[in-house]
Amino acid sequence: MTAPAFLAALWAPLQLAGRLNLLHRFSLVSFIAVALVSVAQAALLARYIESQLLRHDAELSRQLVQSIVDTQGVQDYFERGEASGSRAGFEEFFGHIAAMPDVLRANVWGPDARVLWSSDPALIGRRFEHNDELEEALQGHTVVHRGQVSGDQPVGKAEHERLARTQTHFVENYLPVYPSAMDAGPPIGVVELYRLPSSLNAVLRSSALMVWASAIAGGVVLYLSTLGLVRRASRLMQQQRARMVEAEALALVGEIAASVAHSIRNPLASIRSGAELQVELGAEAPGEIARETVAHVDRIEHLVRTLLSYTRQPGEVQGTAEVAPALREAAERFAPSFSAQGKQFTFEAGAALPPVHGEAVVLVQLVNSLLANALEATAAGDRVVLRACTEGDHVVVEVTDSGPGIEAQRLVDVFKPFHTSKPRGLGMGLALVKRALQRLGGDVDIDSRPGCTRARMRLRRADTVQGETPWRRPS
Repeated sequence: MTAPAFLAALWAPLQLAGRLNLLHRFSLVSFIAVALVSVAQAALLARYIESQLLRHDAELSRQLVQSIVDTQGVQDYFERGEASGSRAGFEEFFGHIAAMPDVLRANVWGPDARVLWSSDPALIGRRFEHNDELEEALQGHTVVHRGQVSGDQPVGKAEHERLARTQTHFVENYLPVYPSAMDAGPPIGVVELYRLPSSLNAVLRSSALMVWASAIAGGVVLYLSTLGLVRRASRLMQQQRARMVEAEALALVGEIAASVAHSIRNPLASIRSGAELQVELGAEAPGEIARETVAHVDRIEHLVRTLLSYTRQPGEVQGTAEVAPALREAAERFAPSFSAQGKQFTFEAGAALPPVHGEAVVLVQLVNSLLANALEATAAGDRVVLRACTEGDHVVVEVTDSGPGIEAQRLVDVFKPFHTSKPRGLGMGLALVKRALQRLGGDVDIDSRPGCTRARMRLRRADTVQGETPWRRPS
């Protein structure tokens, strides 16, 4: 499989996830669900509080009316009407009922569902059909109804005729009256009160506002907290997905490297064997050349073996490396190339740089990658500086160039495998640099703007690693 085909297959799931946009869908669905639950909860709770307050208020009114009935002794008038001879007492009783706070109109019903007395004289003696609330009250139940009779609405029930129109909520109570407060028998009548309880309405309004405000606040907190957790989980999943992509890409690089190393080792073995044979059979001068060939072959073999170890499964990183000799070796290799292209190259190393955690051959290759990028990114007349210094527990190696820089949109992707803007580049240099430094317990970052690009490698000092558990590179 070629590298472009591999990348296309690898990034297909990421592109599909982007099209699905599951986070946005979850945000919308969770918002709708939380909103519906909050609205339903607030509506039910507000209705429950309203019904309980109205029922409690009605029960207090019933007890008050019953106490007036007992005090005035008008039980006979409910049962026999005018024949009881207690009309004067009943009028006094009704005066007390009509004088109750917030009463808009009061009706007194007999057990035959006829109006015995009313604050509206036109209703006295009348009966009204289909009055379910009155029938329920005559069975001994306290009935409560809250509504609003506005000027632009028709009268809802027959007994509401001649009721003053208002935009304020009224409360209609049907209060059963018993022969005495201690009597549990059937009611002897019903007192109906239409009231405009301003204080009760205010309490109901404030309770409803409190319930709705609490429900909305709770819903917002629940939605934001859930969304925050999901967004964090989504970021972690994206990071894990990116790591999987990087791991797959580096696994491919490992396979390629192993194949190339196998192909290189066989001819190297033949070259080394031939050189050793020349040492044994050849003259003095050819023998020196052969021995030098053997040395270079051994060096290439060691380099290949070391680099292969960085593409295998995680393992313990051991050993130390001197920074100054490694940097000097890399500088000596690239100095002729910079000079040949008319570019200024400077090597600055701090005095007495401490050893770092890792292997010298790997350190050289890391610096070579950064210098190779600087060589390709600069033009004639530009300047490239390689410097190193100590910062706390780390040795910092910097490669700075005065080239055109890297665009901001490309800067975030420079460490991704196979990401490159070079026509013939593989895009693995910086990815391998980052992976190798992670294995060594260091890191790398690049800061770029037009005229100045700086790559900084932070290497762990060897003396800070002693006594610690060996660091393992992430898979």
